Amino acid sequence: MPNNSTDGRAFLSRLDQYWVKAGSRVRPISSERLIRVCGEHWIKYVFPSFLYFILSGTALFFAYVSLFTDRYLAEVSVIIFLTCFAFFFCVHHWFFWFLLAETQTHIYITSKRVLFMKSGLLWGEETIEIAYEKMKTVEAHKKTFLQSILNYGTLQFEPFKIMRVPHPGTLARLIQQSMGMT
Repeated sequence: MPNNSTDGRAFLSRLDQYWVKAGSRVRPISSERLIRVCGEHWIKYVFPSFLYFILSGTALFFAYVSLFTDRYLAEVSVIIFLTCFAFFFCVHHWFFWFLLAETQTHIYITSKRVLFMKSGLLWGEETIEIAYEKMKTVEAHKKTFLQSILNYGTLQFEPFKIMRVPHPGTLARLIQQSMGMT
């Protein structure tokens, strides 16, 4: 039988498997339980992926054309090829950097608070902590048709908004249950 102690150790041991870079800023409150951990919705990857395929495809196309055309001098074709290859290399690494950076965004719902943690690879950390004691309401919004179809939206607390939340209605109900509102 698992130990259901309420001193916070179970919370901390479960958080270790999800926390990427919590650091010493975020500590579990006594008798706090982890209810749900989720990332942002996958829709955040759509536009950068589209941009990646367009830019890398264009770079590879021009590199291919520069190699197999006889309109230019050989020296010009080599310079164009190397420029296109360098551009492709930069776009590829930008996309890889973007994917690594965006996977470090999580929403933690506990029995006492909501945490939104976004960490960059080298810089740019953002932590939003909203304690239930300071929160009066939580609202879930889906504003567009695409948000309704793909089931993502915004969680809104009094001063804060968390965008691109998967299943915002479910998470809002979980928070309301944890707050004792329902």
